[in-house]
Amino acid sequence: MTTVITRLFANKAAATAVEDRLRWEGFPRNVVRVVAASEGSDTNDIAAKLTRAGVQGDTAAAYASKMAGGNALIVVNATYKPLGAARIAREVLADQNSISVGDLEEENYVREGRDHAPSVLKDHPRFFSLPADIEAELPRGPISSEIGMRLLSNKPRKNKVISGGSFMSRAFWPMKLISSGRNATSAVNKSGPRSSWFWPMPLLSNKPRRNSVIRGGSLPLSRALGWPPLSKG
Repeated sequence: MTTVITRLFANKAAATAVEDRLRWEGFPRNVVRVVAASEGSDTNDIAAKLTRAGVQGDTAAAYASKMAGGNALIVVNATYKPLGAARIAREVLADQNSISVGDLEEENYVREGRDHAPSVLKDHPRFFSLPADIEAELPRGPISSEIGMRLLSNKPRKNKVISGGSFMSRAFWPMKLISSGRNATSAVNKSGPRSSWFWPMPLLSNKPRRNSVIRGGSLPLSRALGWPPLSKG
């Protein structure tokens, strides 16, 4: 449901000032309009224009007779935007010097129909593009020229990011990263396994393997108990 709120003012300039105030309060452009009599229009033409704007028939006819003398009407279609639109419009219009129209109904309700808009963004159809007046003020050419930077440079390319071709490791590592010496066969200097530093026994032995951990291969436990180590049962 839309609340159609109307107020009559002395001239178009006064009504336009109120229109600007309502837009500053957050009303979209398509819900606030100023209606004035155009040159050559009669009361019937004005009444028809007000009816199309949502004003009721009797009130529209009464307004038309007054607007023929140079008065202007402001029409507010208060919906849900901004929140509390009808209340805000009444408060703003109450502070203005509007012309009294007696017992005429200055507000009426209009049932909203289905909106078959060509765009989901009716208030901002150019959401992802700049308005024409802003585009005209933008400079032409690459943005780098505005900040004093060149996109391309004629200087020869560097093979290293460090000036002079030095290595950054020299700042904290006194040793060379790469050595031209021969490849070592062991990571330990002077060869030899590292285990010899803390383990006195050899890790590998050349002695022949034994089948038993007991010297001579005897079975003392089974012999003392009289149990055979294997059973054929």
